[in-house]
Amino acid sequence: MLFRVLGPLETGVRVARKPAALLATLLLNAGEWVDCNRLTEVIWPDQVPPRSALSNIKSYVWQLRRDLPDSGPRIEARAGAYRLCVAPGEVDAECFRRHTAAGRSAMARGDAAEAVRHLETAARLWRGRPFAELPDDVVAPVVAELEELRWEVRETLADALTAVRRHREAIALLRELTAADPLREGPWARLVLTLVRAGRRSEALATYEDARRVLADELGVDPGPALVEAHRQALVEPGTRRVRCDLPRAVPDFTGRSREVARLTELGRSATTTVPVVVIDGTPGVGKTALAVHVAHRIAGEFPDGQLFVDLRSPDGAPLDAGLLLARLLRAAGVRDIPDDVVERAAAWRAELAGRRVLLVLDDAASSDQVRPLLPGSAGCMVLITTRTPVLHLDAITPLTLAPLAAAQTAALFRSGAEASTDDVVQEVVRRTGGVPTAVRAATALFRTRPQWTHRQFAACLMRDHAHHVTPALRELTAV
Repeated sequence: MLFRVLGPLETGVRVARKPAALLATLLLNAGEWVDCNRLTEVIWPDQVPPRSALSNIKSYVWQLRRDLPDSGPRIEARAGAYRLCVAPGEVDAECFRRHTAAGRSAMARGDAAEAVRHLETAARLWRGRPFAELPDDVVAPVVAELEELRWEVRETLADALTAVRRHREAIALLRELTAADPLREGPWARLVLTLVRAGRRSEALATYEDARRVLADELGVDPGPALVEAHRQALVEPGTRRVRCDLPRAVPDFTGRSREVARLTELGRSATTTVPVVVIDGTPGVGKTALAVHVAHRIAGEFPDGQLFVDLRSPDGAPLDAGLLLARLLRAAGVRDIPDDVVERAAAWRAELAGRRVLLVLDDAASSDQVRPLLPGSAGCMVLITTRTPVLHLDAITPLTLAPLAAAQTAALFRSGAEASTDDVVQEVVRRTGGVPTAVRAATALFRTRPQWTHRQFAACLMRDHAHHVTPALRELTAV
């Protein structure tokens, strides 16, 4: 059964006022012993309890055990106290919290459709002031916590509805929030952005003016950064939003990886209600960046709002700070007032990407902390991350470990740039490079820049001083 406490108490049967107050108190403290003195205070809050209070409480417990289905063993008794035992999922407040957490988690991993499902379920559970039978001083902390959680549910639900293009419902919900508490800037900023994404730009500008006027009249303050940024986006003429396409050139001799390419291409084409985050790892030189860039060019048409390539390391190879990377991304997107705080920068970056279809290639990640602030928060985007680190501790990722090329693919890659090579040279390249594309390309460059060498001399060079797939001699000669 389900005990409904998010509003007037409902149990499926009619419960009189005083037994209902007793039951609500036990539900408020589910699984814990509540002494009779506390129950007396709640059942008779504004009057002197009768001398028969303890006897009456026993009578109310007896009524509840009789009237509630399967409730006999639920209400346990000991000297001077009672306890109500409930199973998971039997109290709507607990279900409310669980669906809220699931919706929040779904949004964090970019699954907006799943977030909508959980958050709409949570929102439907709310019927009014929680634990309505109990005095304010008894339930004030719990009610305040649940009401704030409900506010979060509705704000996050509006974000999720916007992400799945249900703009009309998101706008209606946000108008309810701005009317309920016009001094909160968050709903105003969300409403302006949602109107922009719904193509209702004039309404967005009028809404910003309404918010600015309320804040000035009631609080004497100017709009904060989130509302100012929403206004800036509303001022952008349709069709003039800056679109960045800065993918590097794909390698022309990309070979093999057909299974990996097909998998990533399918993820890209399905990135409408989720944010696929793919982490590509492997040994140095195995082709992580080449694969990411090759796939990015292939699926670029699925992300018309931009394809961004972000090198996560400085020229000397040191990892770049997430705050610096966010500042660069926001500046390139046209954001003028960049927040000082990294958390606020990450929020501004998510707001910039919300409702847009953007492909991010984050190259050479050093840690989870470096890339987590860069990830989109709403559906429609995709992220390809390359890393030398075997494990990045990120939620809901698709891991992809690249192995060296098979012998046939290694031979094909070498022959694509060294057509005149003989079988014995090809076999030596396959054996000495270990299928690492970087080493194969170095061998190809060596073969093409030393036409005077015989095949025997070339094979001897590959055999000499061999170490970790690419010989020192090969590296030295290709650098000349």
